[in-house]
Amino acid sequence: MRRSMLLLSLLAVLAIVLPAYGDGPPVDGPYVGVDLGVSIPSNANYQSLVNVGGTGNPYGGYMFNRFIGVQGQLHFAFQPPDNNARGFNHAQQWTSVFGATAGPRLALPAEFLPSEFLTPYVTGEGGYFVGLSGRLPHSAPGFSVGGGLEYSLTPQIALGLFGRYTRTYMSPRPTSFPGQEPGDQGPADAQWVTTGVSFRYSFYRPEERPIPPPPPLAQAAPLPPVSRKIVLRSVYFDFDKSNIRPDAVPVLDEAVRILKQDRTLPIVVVGHTDSIGSDAYNLKLSQRRANAVRDYFVAHGISSSRIRTEGRGKSDPVASNDTADGRAQNRRVELHLQ
Repeated sequence: MRRSMLLLSLLAVLAIVLPAYGDGPPVDGPYVGVDLGVSIPSNANYQSLVNVGGTGNPYGGYMFNRFIGVQGQLHFAFQPPDNNARGFNHAQQWTSVFGATAGPRLALPAEFLPSEFLTPYVTGEGGYFVGLSGRLPHSAPGFSVGGGLEYSLTPQIALGLFGRYTRTYMSPRPTSFPGQEPGDQGPADAQWVTTGVSFRYSFYRPEERPIPPPPPLAQAAPLPPVSRKIVLRSVYFDFDKSNIRPDAVPVLDEAVRILKQDRTLPIVVVGHTDSIGSDAYNLKLSQRRANAVRDYFVAHGISSSRIRTEGRGKSDPVASNDTADGRAQNRRVELHLQ
């Protein structure tokens, strides 16, 4: 019990400290998911009665920001008997246990990692468990701690690997019997570890703003032989992403048409971000956005030798980062023509 309280206390301290880091992370919102895998008895008394079994654990929760949330989880573990003739009633019956727990969930955001698609996390939950059959015919409180690593397939869907340690304060029955090793005798809390794969669905949607109509590039005057800047007003990016959105394609196609009017004009593609996240992470993100626009131009007939890319991160906003609309305007790409 003391160790579990220390673990939960540590998670609570981290829950207070982590949200203060960074520049106002967005609300992630509600999510649901499920863990599926194997259940392995981890203490001697329990191991003397059951073998490795399976587990299925649906869960749901709410992320208040990128760092901290709260999660509730249902636990169902089932273990086959140990195949030894012990001589007590129902010795060959499977053991199953059901539990419900809740507690904090902590995640490490993408700016701390080499990939924006990976998210490690830890959880610490307390609750109550009920033995349904076999060697756990009673109920008791307990706790479950663990974590995992998720890979985001889309902004909403993530697959991952998980591992958990669960302890419930009820001892398997019988506590002793003939032929049992001395070290396995006596009452001991049932403990097991689970590991496997996870699936999570988040209901969060990235911030979006109404897209203004593209500037009338088709009516622009011929490009003068002096430095000028074109802000691609409809080439915006989702939060923390660098892929070209479908609504940006008509604007980029029009820019390609104009750039083909002078096939020698050098181009500098400059990427920008909003203020959320660290300077180093946003610098890399802005460079990826600039590279995405460059790759689009090259794929549509603009020579790569004419194009230079530059990422400026969050250093040059065109609107206030205090509002969702302002941050959306700052997630942009500009063309500088020489």
